Amino acid sequence: MHGKILRYSTQTKNGVVTNASKKIFELRGNSWHDPKMLPSVGMLVEFRCDDNGYTIVDCKASSYQKFPEGGLIREIDFWRTNTDDELKAKEADAKAAIAKKIFSQTNYLKLASIELSVSAQNCIKDFFRDEFNAIAFLDAQKENAQSSDSQPPLNYLIIKPFLQKAIDYLVYNDKHITMDNFANEMQILKQLEYSYNHFKTNVNINASKIYKECFLDAQYNYRGVLRAIEVFNEKKLQIENKIRVCNMELRSIQSKVDAKKGDPKLLATKKQEVLGIIAKAKNDSRTIDSVIARLKEMSENFVKDNFKVFEVVFNKMYQLLINKTKEALDICGTRLDDKVFTLGMDSQAIKNTFFRQNINTPFCAMTFIEHHIRRLNKAKMSNNESVVFNYYQRYAKNYTNYVIFSENDAFVLDLKCKILAKAKLSCVHIFSKDIEYFTAMNRIKFEICFVDSDLKLTNPKNVLKTGISSKMNKETKFVLLKANEIKSLEF
Repeated sequence: MHGKILRYSTQTKNGVVTNASKKIFELRGNSWHDPKMLPSVGMLVEFRCDDNGYTIVDCKASSYQKFPEGGLIREIDFWRTNTDDELKAKEADAKAAIAKKIFSQTNYLKLASIELSVSAQNCIKDFFRDEFNAIAFLDAQKENAQSSDSQPPLNYLIIKPFLQKAIDYLVYNDKHITMDNFANEMQILKQLEYSYNHFKTNVNINASKIYKECFLDAQYNYRGVLRAIEVFNEKKLQIENKIRVCNMELRSIQSKVDAKKGDPKLLATKKQEVLGIIAKAKNDSRTIDSVIARLKEMSENFVKDNFKVFEVVFNKMYQLLINKTKEALDICGTRLDDKVFTLGMDSQAIKNTFFRQNINTPFCAMTFIEHHIRRLNKAKMSNNESVVFNYYQRYAKNYTNYVIFSENDAFVLDLKCKILAKAKLSCVHIFSKDIEYFTAMNRIKFEICFVDSDLKLTNPKNVLKTGISSKMNKETKFVLLKANEIKSLEF
C-alpha cells in the first residue's frame, strides 16, 4: 500500500502513516526495512500491514518522493496505486505511449537521422535520482555547514563513530535533548552514506549497463525507428505472402490453359494482371528492404555514436557524483557536529558531568577522538587506528590555545566552559603551579592567559610577569579575572 508518514519520533521510534483513504496505521521502528533512508515526517512510503489491518509490519521509502511538473508520473498516480512496481509499469506505459505517438507522426521512408529525445546528462541524473536528491542540499548548505572556525569540513567517515558517541552521551545525560533534535541531519547522512557505500562496492555500475537500461529506453525517436523496422518487416512478410499466393494463382491459371479450360483470352488477361501484381510486390519488397537496411544502419550508428558520448559524460558525472557525495557527507557531518557542539556547550548537564573531568576541549566528536587515542598503544595501532590518530594530530594543530591559572575548581569550570563555548577549535590549558605554567609558556603560543586574581598560594602579579617575559607569549593578552566577572566576560 502507498502512504505518507504523518508523525514519527526518532527518539521513541514510533509514528503513524496515512493512506489515500485517510486511514491511520501504526509504524514502529522495527517495521522499517529501508537501508537507504530513515523514516521522517512527510515521506512517501510503501507498506504492508498485519492481519488486523492497522499495524505496519513492513515499510520502506517509496522510490517516488517528488513529482515534477510535466513529469510522466503525478502524485495522484502515487495515491491510486499500491506499489512502486505498479507506478513503474505506469511510467513504462507512458513512455510507450510517447514512442507510439512519435512513431505515428514520423515518415520513416524519408527519415534522415535520429534525434535525441533526452540528453546523456539528464538520463544519468534520472538513473541516479536518489543520489542526486541526496546531495541537492549541498550548494545551499555549503557555507552554513562550515564550522564556526572557517575550517574545512570534518571527515565524516573518520569521525562517524565518535560523533555518534557524542550524541548518545548528550541525549543520555541531558533529558531536555532527544534524538529528534538530530533527525534531519541523520536522515541526510543516512542517504549520503548509503549512496557512497553503494558507489564504492557496486561493481555492476558501468556506462554500458546504464546506457542500455536508461539512455536507450528514454530515446523515443530511436524506439520509434525500432518499431518502424518491425512494421516494415511485417509488411515485407505480407508482401512475400502476397507473392506466394500470386504464384499459386499463376500455376492455377497455367493449369487451366494447359487443360484448355476457360476462355484463353480471359486467362491470358488474368495472368498478366497477376504478373503485374507480382512485379509491383517485388518492387515494393526491394524498397522495403532498402528502407529496413537504412533504418538498421541508422539505429546501429545511433547506438554506437551516442555511446561514445555517453561513456565520456557518464565517467565524468559518476566521478563527480562520488566526490560530491563524499563532500556532502563531510559537510552534513560537520553541521551535525556543530549542532552537538552548540547543544552540548549550552547544556548544564554536560557542564556538570562532562567538563568536571579532565577535559579541556569542546563537547564535539573530536574531543571523543582525543580520549580514544589517549588509550591507544601507539606502538601497536591498527591501520584504522593510525588513520584516526594522524587525523586528530592534524586537526589539533589548528587549536587556539588559552590558559587558566587558578587554584579554584569552580572558577576553572566556569571559565573553561565559557572559553570552549566560543569556538570548536579551542583548547584550554589549566595550571595551578608555577613550574608547570612556566614550562608551558616557553613551549606553547597562547591566545589569552586568564589569571585568577584570588590566588592563595601564588602571587597573581608574578604569574602575569612570568607569562609576559616568556619568548613565546610576548604578544599574548593577559587578563586578571575574578570569579564574579566570568559570566559577563567578553573576549
